[in-house]
Amino acid sequence: MSSDNNNITSSNGGDQSPFLLSKADLYVMLLLLHSSTSFAPETDSANEMSLALTDDTVEETAEELSADANDTVEQLSTDEVAIIFSSLTPKDIMRARVCKAWREAAKKTLVPLTKFVKSVRSYKAMRAIRVMSTALPNLQQLSICGISGIGRKNKYSDGEDPDEENAQRTASHRAHDINIISNFRKLRILMIKNAPLNGRYPVLFNFQLLQKFSIKECLYLKFDLEMLGGLSSLKELVCEGNQHMTGNSGV
Repeated sequence: MSSDNNNITSSNGGDQSPFLLSKADLYVMLLLLHSSTSFAPETDSANEMSLALTDDTVEETAEELSADANDTVEQLSTDEVAIIFSSLTPKDIMRARVCKAWREAAKKTLVPLTKFVKSVRSYKAMRAIRVMSTALPNLQQLSICGISGIGRKNKYSDGEDPDEENAQRTASHRAHDINIISNFRKLRILMIKNAPLNGRYPVLFNFQLLQKFSIKECLYLKFDLEMLGGLSSLKELVCEGNQHMTGNSGV
């Protein structure tokens, strides 16, 4: 297992695919992260302190902490665990939801803005977003793309005033509810590209904290630039290749 402030991954031998971390591992991880937020290192930099920790010392530290990990971690409040979770990636936070208290902490966690962007580009990813919409509602970045999958084709449910010809052509496709993203009330970055959207979707224009909005190559998505009035925090807008965009670009 390797860890830093942003990633916690486990692998088995040569297989680099991550698996669910044990509760004991998570206890030790939380204790180490909690300690790092409680005091400043006495070294000149955090790098010096991390370099001073060899594999042996990390293992010894883990062994020492694991003895009383249960008692110590269980003393942390849900809010404190949420603060610690905010140092992790969304994927690792989802892995860490191993008990009821930590599931509640995940719901309170404000996922930091990082290079990570949860991208909806497959049926599996769509299912993951459906779970995260309630398990991790404070996600701040989201990318919505085409939905690939084996067998039956996929699309998002038709919106208001859809293109009738396209609606008939895709009538047999498996439909997914795009409205679930409304649960992500803390979204600050939303990117939509080549998404199978058809019609108007007011839900896309109702994120009060959204700062960056990108819509590209959505051939059947209908929207008027005046709808941006609902995005009071918007700082950057990118629109390219959208055939049904209307309104004044100066809005």
